Amino acid sequence: MKLNPTVFNRQAFLTSYWQQRPVVLKQGFDDFVDPVAPEILAGLAMEEGVDARVVQCQQPDAPLGWKVTHGPFSDYEALGESHWTLLVQSVNEWLPDVGELLTAFNFLPEWRVDDVMVSFSCEDGGVGPHLDQYDVFIIQGQGRRRWRVGDREAINSFQPCADLTLIEQDFTAVIDEVLEPGDILYIPAGCPHDGIALEPSLNYSVGFRAPSQAELLLQVGDLALQHDVFTRRYQDPELSADNKHFVVDEAQLQQAKQLLTDAMSANTADDLLMRVFSQSKRPLVEPELPYTAEQVPELLRQQDAVVSRAPGARWLHCKVTDSFYSNGERFEMNSKVRAFALALAAIQQEQSASGIAELCDNAACADMFAELLNMGTFAVFLDSD
Repeated sequence: MKLNPTVFNRQAFLTSYWQQRPVVLKQGFDDFVDPVAPEILAGLAMEEGVDARVVQCQQPDAPLGWKVTHGPFSDYEALGESHWTLLVQSVNEWLPDVGELLTAFNFLPEWRVDDVMVSFSCEDGGVGPHLDQYDVFIIQGQGRRRWRVGDREAINSFQPCADLTLIEQDFTAVIDEVLEPGDILYIPAGCPHDGIALEPSLNYSVGFRAPSQAELLLQVGDLALQHDVFTRRYQDPELSADNKHFVVDEAQLQQAKQLLTDAMSANTADDLLMRVFSQSKRPLVEPELPYTAEQVPELLRQQDAVVSRAPGARWLHCKVTDSFYSNGERFEMNSKVRAFALALAAIQQEQSASGIAELCDNAACADMFAELLNMGTFAVFLDSD
């Protein structure tokens, strides 16, 4: 899937809109073709392990007239023909054709990618006015949908039912447009929005996570304990014998904050953050039998061999540490493995192994790739075509 360069200028988008304000890009995709049919999506939502839900607006004029049902589903007959939406998370991890949508946005940091959620809405279907705490591109597939989007503003939220948080409908809309196939709506984190299907519609939401300070601190703290780093302990500033035992003064607070600041300013923090960034959203699937480094050269040189990056797996290069990271593990770079590691990084979904086999020309490369295969980051298979 390729963006229409006459509509979607990447640099202009980054300068004027990314994480700043919403925008509609009419015909952001030329001749858009849905990578999944509603029937296939509905069937996927019937499978165990698939994160799917149906949101119904049972009473359109009543703020509490909402219902959320979680899959797997057995059928959809009782839902009727209007006022409901099926939402399936991480469809890119189940259907490669949907994952192909991510390649259109490869000018954005890969570690920020969350997933591609696909929704099917009947006429008048929607999930209500709400906020998302991530950046999202909503691609219109079949059908038409009216979207209202506002700028960031203080706005009240409420829960009309379990697992659904909505906001007041009277937010000030800066976008009020009908999207047609191939149109793209970009919404930064924290902007209120509401979409209602005018006819049966498919939408593809490419989400980019925007972790909070608390979330990053929690993840870094957990890894620091695992790797036995950030071990320096708090020391009191100069105390006075006149101090009251129940008083925490400014100097003590500053000392504690400085302890945290020093930790996050250390080189160790770069490594821990990269480990956090490289973690997959879901556990990777390891091969039934582990690979050895000795098997790698022959594996890559098989006729019709294809190297595939596992859906949701990350292979990230950190310029600061000059290392690659995957699923929380660090891989050191040197002249023996650098070219091979960079070639692997260019694989977004899959490619012929012949293009990288010649780069895996030493034991260090074979060791690294065997470890990546055993982690489940990459896989090698024979192209059935």
